[in-house]
Amino acid sequence: MKGIDTSIYDVVCVSPRNHMVFTPLLASTCVGTLEFRSVAEPVGRIQPAISREPGSYFFLSNCKGIDEQEKSRLLHCVVVGGGPTGVEFSGELSDFIMRDVRQRHAHVKDYIRVTLIEANEILSSFDDRLRRYATRQLTKSGVHLVRGIVKDVEPDKIVLDNGTEVPYGLLVWSTGVGPSSLVKSLDLPKAPGGRIGIDEWLRVPNVPDVYAIGDCSGFVESTGKPVLPALAQVAERQGKYLAGLLNRIGKAGGGRANSGAEVDLGDPFVYKHLGSMATLGRYKALVDLRQSKEGKGISLAGFLSWFIWRSAYLTRVISWRNRFYVAVNWLTTMVFGRDISRI
Repeated sequence: MKGIDTSIYDVVCVSPRNHMVFTPLLASTCVGTLEFRSVAEPVGRIQPAISREPGSYFFLSNCKGIDEQEKSRLLHCVVVGGGPTGVEFSGELSDFIMRDVRQRHAHVKDYIRVTLIEANEILSSFDDRLRRYATRQLTKSGVHLVRGIVKDVEPDKIVLDNGTEVPYGLLVWSTGVGPSSLVKSLDLPKAPGGRIGIDEWLRVPNVPDVYAIGDCSGFVESTGKPVLPALAQVAERQGKYLAGLLNRIGKAGGGRANSGAEVDLGDPFVYKHLGSMATLGRYKALVDLRQSKEGKGISLAGFLSWFIWRSAYLTRVISWRNRFYVAVNWLTTMVFGRDISRI
């Protein structure tokens, strides 16, 4: 190990000890003639590349067996769900693999990979042109796209409806949300899908002074309103509407329990979709500002969309302190090609 030319090879040492012992002098340490540290040499001193070269490593462990197949499974990252969350995570993870893992952990660069599984088309709510662009960009960045429905999830693999088995080391489930066990257990009116039922003013029917917003709630069938998408902007708009509604009720003298029944609630809640955005990594993103999939509006892809996506979310960070840190982080990412915290 000491004589290996580290300009040609990476050195990886696996041993239960981080030092070597010079055995001819070991007997002298037993009677106190020498100290134990005098006959022990750290592995990093024998081969300095282990301490300083990015592709050389020392593992303090025992080798119990060799399985290249198991290594491939552990380094396989599977994302289930081709919505904005799944696509964004796949893009960011692929960027991390290409920019950091391949440079700093060269010994696993040929094993680590990302697979995105979706039952239909990825980003189904976006324009067809944007979906095709996203597919090309993800494929170019190394993300393997698989169309299929997950039938079963096991500790080390998932099984698709066609019988295909996909081994994984990391599984990210991003196929949407459903009612939690708490929501299911509540004895309240339910909307389709098992969520808490609400009326046009976000009230829970027949339950005084109780309102529900966000993913846990949905319009009851009697309202005739469509199911709201499980997006953050829905909950945000509902929160702003409910805050104004509660203020109006309070000013009218209905702020106490069971005292707001006769208060005029004003206009009901109306959701207007502002569009969707998703990042693909590598300074690429999608911006779709149409109110519906069939509607007309602006749809962009590429670097400009990435800049719009970054700028839009930068303004949503609550504190100016965090806005500053996020802005500096993004600028250094563009200048240095990576997050400054990794430099």
